Amino acid sequence: MGVRRRGREYALQMLYAMDLSGYAPDQVFAGFYAIQDLNRDAFYYARRLVDGVHGHLEEIDTALTRYAEHWKIHRMAVVDRNLLRLGLYELMFVREIPFPIIINEALEIVKEFSDQEGTQFLNGILDAARKEFRPEETGPRKRWKEEPAGSFEDSPDA
Repeated sequence: MGVRRRGREYALQMLYAMDLSGYAPDQVFAGFYAIQDLNRDAFYYARRLVDGVHGHLEEIDTALTRYAEHWKIHRMAVVDRNLLRLGLYELMFVREIPFPIIINEALEIVKEFSDQEGTQFLNGILDAARKEFRPEETGPRKRWKEEPAGSFEDSPDA
């Protein structure tokens, strides 16, 4: 498993913990770092993602509310809600990662942490959101390949 995939999984776990406990990111980072046998590069990538989601949570939840028709955010499964927040953050603010990778990663992770309904739910919302936030990207005409994890550090949103 790649550094970014593992980082996204760590980020989901941290966002889940923050959502249920009300802890601040630094508290969750410290606890997560202390008790896990971590891939350190993945942890630092996850930390950037969590900081990004936390810093843009109001904008992300506004978009989530718009795309999750007939769903209140607090009624969504906690895993689905936080994976959607993570995917929306990447679609909205991490422009160097193509949308097919973002959506595919979210779908692979939801299969691990949620259920079949979660997969369909995430796919519908993230695909609708990518049409707004990535209209210039029309689809995977070529095989996308992720950059090494270090390239994320050079982004202005890092």
